[in-house]
Amino acid sequence: MQAVVLAAGQGKRLHPITLSTPKAMILVNGKPILQIILEQLKTAGVTEVVIVVHYLKDKIIDYFGNGSKIGLKITYVEQKEMKGSADAVVCTEPYITDDKFLVIACDSLFETDLLQRVLAHKSDGVFTCREVTFEQGKRMGILLTEGEKVVRIIEKPLSPPTRLANLSVYLLPKEVFVTCKKVKAGLKGEYWLPEAIQMLIDEGKTFEYELSKHIIDIGTPEQYEEAQDLAKHLGL
Repeated sequence: MQAVVLAAGQGKRLHPITLSTPKAMILVNGKPILQIILEQLKTAGVTEVVIVVHYLKDKIIDYFGNGSKIGLKITYVEQKEMKGSADAVVCTEPYITDDKFLVIACDSLFETDLLQRVLAHKSDGVFTCREVTFEQGKRMGILLTEGEKVVRIIEKPLSPPTRLANLSVYLLPKEVFVTCKKVKAGLKGEYWLPEAIQMLIDEGKTFEYELSKHIIDIGTPEQYEEAQDLAKHLGL
């Protein structure tokens, strides 16, 4: 089983910590967040990981090397320009041979058995999500569902149709590389993975969702503080 970890970003909202430390290497409960993710991937049966790097990349590469200390095979690929998550995924295409693979943002913290639950699905792909309040949903990507299926991702809706907020852990089919290349650039010249996934859904691919009670994306100092407590609670 293969996985991609997106670890190219700086994490500007986490300054001053990330002025000298890449976001993937910030300490959560005394351990780099990327190390937590890699250990979880190994527990889930993943053997090969492709890590997308850019900002302070040598600090990541020097720390993890080829992955042998963790029991994984790690390959590094550089995203030359910070052009969004879809562009980052495209960078990994030459190294992915499995029909389906996991994609995880390096700032995602979640319970370890979430990955096993995601991999148990038989659908073409899987989202992970958590329930949020109506007001929180207005600031997030929200999943519109029909039963267990996801039919649409709605970014920052004025009136969220569900309380299921899309988070940054996915199981994706290899066809996502094709749709990632079709995504149109946003106002800042970035290309986003949810748009590529929506194209796959529109083409008839079946995506389901897996609900987590704990998953968070660490993007702000407040979320970073929350992550410390959550990691201790989950034993990570």
